[in-house]
Amino acid sequence: MLKPDPEIISRELLQLRGGVADTCTLIYLDRIGLLPRAGDFLQMLVLPCVVQEFGRLPAGCTLHKKILTTTPDQAVIELACKLQLPVFSEDRQVLLAAQRLGLHYYNTLMILLALLLQEKISCAEYHSSAAALRKFARYSPAVWLAGEQVFSLYNR
Repeated sequence: MLKPDPEIISRELLQLRGGVADTCTLIYLDRIGLLPRAGDFLQMLVLPCVVQEFGRLPAGCTLHKKILTTTPDQAVIELACKLQLPVFSEDRQVLLAAQRLGLHYYNTLMILLALLLQEKISCAEYHSSAAALRKFARYSPAVWLAGEQVFSLYNR
């Protein structure tokens, strides 16, 4: 796997307008207090199975009513592929499936950076949300490093 280029990631995040979200991403954004804000600025499509797992349709999210008979993770990938939208997920298997299909994919850290780069949150909000995320997100050191590199480009 190639080392991610922070400049390419930054450009992608500046253009990010939405995607298909899985349950874990909703949970992570909710835990760091940014789910409503993310829903206000990013078109986040969710499936009925994701809403059921999460327990409610979050404000700002759009329910995609297509009922799928696959697992929620497979349904997220299927819908993203059908609509050619990015995948928002924390699940390594979901992200790998998205990668195999040539879809863009982002975890909550990258969504947080997109909100910062697009000036939807302040630097202080970014720092407090990233600190909260760091307490429970099980990202590899490489993911945290990529996030720090993207932030460094923004903070020049």
